[in-house]
Amino acid sequence: MVGERIRRLREEKGLSTEEFARKIGIPASRLEEIEAGKLEPCDATLVYISKLFEVSFWWLKEGRGEVAKVA
Repeated sequence: MVGERIRRLREEKGLSTEEFARKIGIPASRLEEIEAGKLEPCDATLVYISKLFEVSFWWLKEGRGEVAKVA
């Protein structure tokens, strides 16, 4: 689930929900809903997270491939 992968990334970066949400420009409450699987983030948000944290868009969205972004 995309929310689980986002939570994993956030925790690996050592960021709180509030810190991660601030970095990606959404309210912490929305991030909590995404991580809980109640909301799906739009592709634009996933692209932004992918670029900001240098992870694969397809890993975030569908769990495909490697976590690290391919240069």
